[in-house]
Amino acid sequence: MTTRKKRWHPAQETDELIFAVCERFLAQLGKQCGSDEDEKSGNRQRGAATAVADWLKRTYGRDDLTRERIYPLFWEAMRRQYLLLFPPRDRFLSRRIVERFELEGRRAEDDAVQVVNVRGAESPSHVSSAAADVIYDLVHKLKGKREKVHIALGGGFSSMMVAKRLAQRVYSDLDCPPLVLHALSAGGFLADQPYKAPVTYFGYFSEVLPKVEYVGLFSETLVSSEEFDRVRQNPSVRQSFEMAEEVDIVMTSFATAKDPHGMLGQFLQALLADNAVARQDIERMRQVGWVGDVQFRPYSAKVPIVEECPVRVVTLFEIADLVRLANTPNKYVVLIAGPCSECGMLKTEALLPLMENPELRLWTHLITDLTTAHALLRGSG
Repeated sequence: MTTRKKRWHPAQETDELIFAVCERFLAQLGKQCGSDEDEKSGNRQRGAATAVADWLKRTYGRDDLTRERIYPLFWEAMRRQYLLLFPPRDRFLSRRIVERFELEGRRAEDDAVQVVNVRGAESPSHVSSAAADVIYDLVHKLKGKREKVHIALGGGFSSMMVAKRLAQRVYSDLDCPPLVLHALSAGGFLADQPYKAPVTYFGYFSEVLPKVEYVGLFSETLVSSEEFDRVRQNPSVRQSFEMAEEVDIVMTSFATAKDPHGMLGQFLQALLADNAVARQDIERMRQVGWVGDVQFRPYSAKVPIVEECPVRVVTLFEIADLVRLANTPNKYVVLIAGPCSECGMLKTEALLPLMENPELRLWTHLITDLTTAHALLRGSG
């Protein structure tokens, strides 16, 4: 009987070794290392990998970790989140947006509008990373002004990526003030998309060093407009709404009415299929100019849409509340304004009213990508 040799996988290696490999590899890059052939061809990455493999053999006695296996160890380090990439910003485009929309006050500050210098399919993830970094900086800005910093986490795929990155940033930050995380909206959401519910993001923070407390929001996800006030009076729901006054930073995304992946649109289509709403209800929203929604609250280019929407998602803040927060000192609303994270559709048509209309300007910090920034400056979707 032949015994099959166990196949090597980088996941088998210890944290200590993988971290040491990354540190050594990065230190080697840029140096004149490796064989003469490597140096003549300019293949310094190959030289760095060879040098690290030789070092592992001397230090750890691991002659099985050849040059070819250094790269999988580096990828394993990325998987274990040892390495964070910080996407670059385009400050020229940021300033042009501030000038184009005549932004004033906090929205005109250097870090208020950030254009992440990326485009293409990876734009949403990089915009989310940049938004998390902004929130991290705001947390430290509030340090000393608050005993605890309260952050409300919105729902959706982009928001999930922000929460994950934020947890990475605060993971070992001993200077980070205590945090209180609030679920901005109630969670069942779509049955096959539980990862978009804000309460599920709490798990990312379970092992961070700063003290973290949680405020959930547990109720029906969707209710009729007539039932919304009654649901808010349920004891546990009422407590979540009362604690919303303590929120310092709101993290939210938004959707365009045309995007098939917009969650409000998906809710309405599911209800339509179940005959829980009528097609004329949705058509009525379109007739009054529905262009997008922020945390499931629809709006036109002029005003929030309230009466015409047949359902209400249970969420802590109305659009008017977010506008109020954005105009309150030491309160912040960070708006993630990249393309749809699932299909790449631009959201510019829904974003323009949030830029142009003071009654809908519900953000203090706007994070977007190159393609959206150029579309904003053209004034087109």
